[in-house]
Amino acid sequence: MLIFKITDRPDKDSKRETFLGNTACVVSHSGLHRTESSLIEQIPSVGNPPSQVLVTGSRTGTLAMVLARHWPSVRVTCHALDIHHAKTIERNLASNNVKGITVVCSPMLPQGPYDVAFFSGTDTSTPAELILDQMEDLHEQLLPGGVCWIAYEGDTRSLQKQIHQIFGHLMTEVDQRGFICGSARKTRPLEKRRSFLADFKASLPGLEAIPLVSLPGVFCHRRPDMGGLALAEVAAKETSCHLNPAPRILDMGCGCGLVGILLAKAYPAATVTFVDSYSRAIEATRQNIESIGMRNHELVLSDTGIDHGDFDLLVGNPPYYSDYRIAGLFVETAFQVLKPGGVGMLVAKSAAGLDACIKTRFDNTTVIPRRGYSVIRFARQTAHPGGHAKSGWRKDTPVRYRSGHGIAKPDSGEDGIVDNRKVVGNAKVHRA
Repeated sequence: MLIFKITDRPDKDSKRETFLGNTACVVSHSGLHRTESSLIEQIPSVGNPPSQVLVTGSRTGTLAMVLARHWPSVRVTCHALDIHHAKTIERNLASNNVKGITVVCSPMLPQGPYDVAFFSGTDTSTPAELILDQMEDLHEQLLPGGVCWIAYEGDTRSLQKQIHQIFGHLMTEVDQRGFICGSARKTRPLEKRRSFLADFKASLPGLEAIPLVSLPGVFCHRRPDMGGLALAEVAAKETSCHLNPAPRILDMGCGCGLVGILLAKAYPAATVTFVDSYSRAIEATRQNIESIGMRNHELVLSDTGIDHGDFDLLVGNPPYYSDYRIAGLFVETAFQVLKPGGVGMLVAKSAAGLDACIKTRFDNTTVIPRRGYSVIRFARQTAHPGGHAKSGWRKDTPVRYRSGHGIAKPDSGEDGIVDNRKVVGNAKVHRA
């Protein structure tokens, strides 16, 4: 029996599940998500071993590991949109000593062609527009006659019709809760690839409106986020008398780059570093800073923030979920990278929980109401203990940037890789 362990918990505190007629066993924290377990059980339905397989939507890499062990000769690529999920997959591959799987974190699917693809998602993690965008991308990367196996949890009534229109063939089973598992076969070329990119404008008081774009899956797709606008407005006003004329600004959890771009317009000589764990957010930001001609700004794909630099201002709109763990990362990053006298500003709908989180590192907080949100201001008053944090760049994990597609892939020997940095227009992109 093949055994895969994807948890650090002792076996007695873990959940053990068997698949494929008791030939594969997965030991996990509380059980695999239904979408991934359903796709594992579909492996025998594929038939003869394919040449190349793509797995996307998996957050553990378990399906990719089972495929690699089930078909040792098959080339398996495991794709993730978020670098946190990609790193989790890499850890699971390493801990189970599974080799030969290529892990890619990119805003679009890695280029094929593939014989077979496996897609998993839920209505909470994968909005409808993102699913359709990925379905058209999957169709493009599959060989003629190639099959995409799909497992999705949520309302699928309208999605099924559109997926059928994309592929020309769809066979599914749907339960009463809307869970879908089935296959779509590529029977014809797409007449026209749709663009799901959205454009809108945003501005600070007294400044001209800036055209911006966003991609499906990026926070607040199709419109400027009111919390982000509140943050940018307060940051521009409250720091106008305190920042030097050429400040270094860190936009944590940048999304499409809204806040950092607005502040760069308020401070034309500023240098902005944009950080996000979501590759499509970094791609949207890249498109925005290039389209409006911003120069010498940095894009960082990271789920751990950054631990180097001397920033005058840190801004962020941390997500409300995860019991403030992500907000805690924003606060810890501010503590590490703000220079003495540097200012941090985070925004939330309600100040209480976030303010308490900030006060684990900073005592001097001020709550500033704006647009129905609370912007919390704090400052670094003393020098960093022990001096500056050392660089977090890893020379053993280069980054490949493929224009319009890949953004970060653990690899080596690729053209265009220079010491973990890749200049895209005038913006440097790297993986932290």
